[in-house]
Amino acid sequence: MGKKKFHISREVLHKVAKTSSLSIKEIAEKAGYKYPTFYLHIKKVDLPYDKLARYGQVLGHDFSDEFPDMMDYIFKDRHVAYGVKKLIYEELETEKERWLNKYHQLNEKYQLLS
Repeated sequence: MGKKKFHISREVLHKVAKTSSLSIKEIAEKAGYKYPTFYLHIKKVDLPYDKLARYGQVLGHDFSDEFPDMMDYIFKDRHVAYGVKKLIYEELETEKERWLNKYHQLNEKYQLLS
C-alpha cells in the first residue's frame, strides 16, 4: 500500500474527529492513547490500520468504508465498548442491509480477481 493512502487516512481521521462531540483529548484517551499522541498520529505518514480502527471504535466511525483493506482491524464488539448506544430493531435492519451490501460488493470484486 502506498503512502498516499495512509496520508488520506490521516486526513479522514482528523476530519471525523473534528466532527465528533468528543474533544480530541477524550478521543485519544478512550482509544488508549495520551492526548498529544493523537496529533502525532495524524502527522504520521504510515499510520497503521489498527490505530485508525481504535480511533474509529471511539468515534463510532467505520473507516473500512473508506479503506476496505482494513476490515481485519475492525473491533467486533464496538457497540459495547466506549458506551456506543445499542441499536433499535429498525437500526439493526439498516445495519444488516449495509453489511449485506458491503459483502456483495466485496464478493463481486473478489470474483473479478479470480
